[in-house]
Formats: sequence, C-alpha cells, structure tokens
Amino acid sequence: MVDRVPTGIQGLDEILNGGLIKNRHVLVAGGPGTGKTIMCYEFLYRGAELFKQKGLFVSLELSPERVVESAKILFNWDWDKHLNKNIIITKIQRNDLDNINSIIGAYVNEHGIERVVIDSLTLLRLYFRNDDAYRNNLIELYDFLSSLNCTTVVTAEKSYARREDAAYTMEEFASDGVINLYLLPRRNDRIRVLEVLKMRDTNHSLSMFPFVIDRDGVLISSKTGIISKIE
Repeated sequence: MVDRVPTGIQGLDEILNGGLIKNRHVLVAGGPGTGKTIMCYEFLYRGAELFKQKGLFVSLELSPERVVESAKILFNWDWDKHLNKNIIITKIQRNDLDNINSIIGAYVNEHGIERVVIDSLTLLRLYFRNDDAYRNNLIELYDFLSSLNCTTVVTAEKSYARREDAAYTMEEFASDGVINLYLLPRRNDRIRVLEVLKMRDTNHSLSMFPFVIDRDGVLISSKTGIISKIE
C-alpha cells in the first residue's frame, strides 16, 4: 500500500487519491500570480495544524520576515501558533547555494521536519552556470531530500499561461510529481486552473480544475462545485 501525505488543501487530496506519496518531491509550476507559493504556505500550515507534522519553508528569494508577512496578510490562520515551533522559515543566501543540502539537512535533523518547501527552483537555476551543472545539482538535491524521509514541494516559474503552450524542462522530468497552475482568460477576467501533469506510482485525475484563493486558503473544485463562484 502507498503511504500518503495529505496536503490538507481542500479538493487537492481528492484529485490525488488521498494526497502526495510520502518521501517524494513534487514540482508546483506556473507563471506569476498563479498561486504557487500560496499553495506551499497551506501545505505547511495544514501539515502542522491538522496532521502534527513539522514543516520547513526554504526561501531562495524573500527574507523570512517577508514570507511571514505575506502569509499573515493572505490568510485568517493562527501562524503564531506554529512559527518557529512547527513551521520553520529560512532563507538560503546566494553564496550558500553550494551548501543547500547540508543547510536543509541540518534543519530537518534538528527540528524533526517532515514537510519541506523550496521556493523557488528558478533562483537555483540562475545560480548555476549551465544546464548540466543545474541538472546534476537538482538530482543531488532530490536524492538527498529523499534520504531525509521528507515529502518535498518545490516551485518553479514558467512563462506559459496556457496548457497548450507548456514547454517541459528538466524540472518536470526530474520531479516525482508535477502540478501545473494556469491563469486562463475567461470573458473579461482570468481564472486560476490546476492540473496534475505527472505523479509517479499512483493514479491521478487528468482533468483540469478551477480553484480560488480566499482568506481561508485554496479551494479547488474537484468536480464542479465552485465553478459558479468564479464565473
């Protein structure tokens, strides 16, 4: 039987047949404004609040203070209950990226981390001089995280806005799972849409699902229940 890690995100676990597979690494990819980082916030918060699992948010861009400020502005959640206890937030500076494995490993071992978020791989890719160096370091990072017995969600910026324009890179091929987020035009507005492109060793829906983000978190329509809310 596959050991699952429920995300706690409304609608997503149903799409994933119960959640992410434990000890795997999943890519959440999309363009600006699609909700990648927001989904990661909720993955860690629900892990702490609902499943008593400690989480680590590794930022490669924003300071921990900015991450906390953003999360508190967005959601009506009791962040103070978990910050620095069940949810650890850190930033890895550019000159420390060569040591990303050891830095993450130290946090995981010290705090008993079970969920890891890395935001984002785009910054990691810019650091390495060529594709071969980036690919080798990405694979090493994924292998190292798997050895820590952590379930990891990583984000990456993509330039496409539509499913048919998606161009796949080494992140998609190296990751155990890929969740794509889109901002699709609809009449005079845009809607957020999610698809599970890939999830190794488990069945998953191949449909596309609209979702909204409000003060309570991410709400994904795993059927058609919230379509009217975004029309």
